[in-house]
Amino acid sequence: MDKKIEIRGCKNREELIKVVELCDKAFDKTPYEYFERHLLKDKTLSPDDTRVLLLNGEIISTVQVFPRKMYLESETVEFCGIGNVATHPEKRKMGYAELVMNDAIDYMNKLNARFSLLTTTINNYYEKFGYKTLTRELFFIENIIPIDHSEVRTFSFADDFERIKQIYELYNKNCVGPINRDNIYWSAQLEFSGEEKSLFLVYQTNHDITGYLRVSKENEKIKILEFASLSDFEKHFQKLLQSLAYRTGINKFEIFLSETEKLKLKADKYLKSIDSDLMILFLKNLKDDRYKEKLVRHNNITFWLSDFF
Repeated sequence: MDKKIEIRGCKNREELIKVVELCDKAFDKTPYEYFERHLLKDKTLSPDDTRVLLLNGEIISTVQVFPRKMYLESETVEFCGIGNVATHPEKRKMGYAELVMNDAIDYMNKLNARFSLLTTTINNYYEKFGYKTLTRELFFIENIIPIDHSEVRTFSFADDFERIKQIYELYNKNCVGPINRDNIYWSAQLEFSGEEKSLFLVYQTNHDITGYLRVSKENEKIKILEFASLSDFEKHFQKLLQSLAYRTGINKFEIFLSETEKLKLKADKYLKSIDSDLMILFLKNLKDDRYKEKLVRHNNITFWLSDFF
């Protein structure tokens, strides 16, 4: 039988569910719930953002495009994340993933995105599409003394959401890399981020929240997804970590910190490693070389894992 290939965006929720099932087959070590969150609970996405290749009417390869807006030192720039690149295990090494990746790049150009970001451990594969590796620094924090600070409590959506949004914007808007979040994105991100909701901690004094911390728990290690504060950055960070250690019994933490964040948190005292999983592709719509220099500079991007795609 002749092969009939069709490449396009998903048409409806039923096709998105089929993509979730495909990703679950393609990545046997990643839980089904992960793909369900990112594909079905992100209200910022349209079905068309999920690019698929159909072989004789069956979805066998996919690439997820995540249209986003990024702070670039007080400017806001449109870009796209790439994630959930998957091909059915029985259809690999036949060039299908390359076809749908090229379609995704064309699609991002049509969306007027300036560049694309993705995370991977197979950098060589994405280099053939023009992606370049960015280097970041991953910090390891250990031996935090557990303390139950009275100023630290669990986040309440009803009481704290508006203040948290303000703190996030004030802390991040002059950096390179954080997502510019509107209300729709915030609502979606709280659903797809994969954080431990009971460990979303806020720092409050005199009835005012001035900092917060969001995390995910992985065995006996905690990944810090996001931190923000209005003042006394290191003090707030340490007290939030101590409260986290008290609540979890865990005192091993990991966090990506850009050069800006390192200075704020005095992070040079922590062990670190160089991470090369993040890659960037400059699209046709990017005309300003100033953006390129800022984005490719070593460890210049503040990319919170709560926004992971």
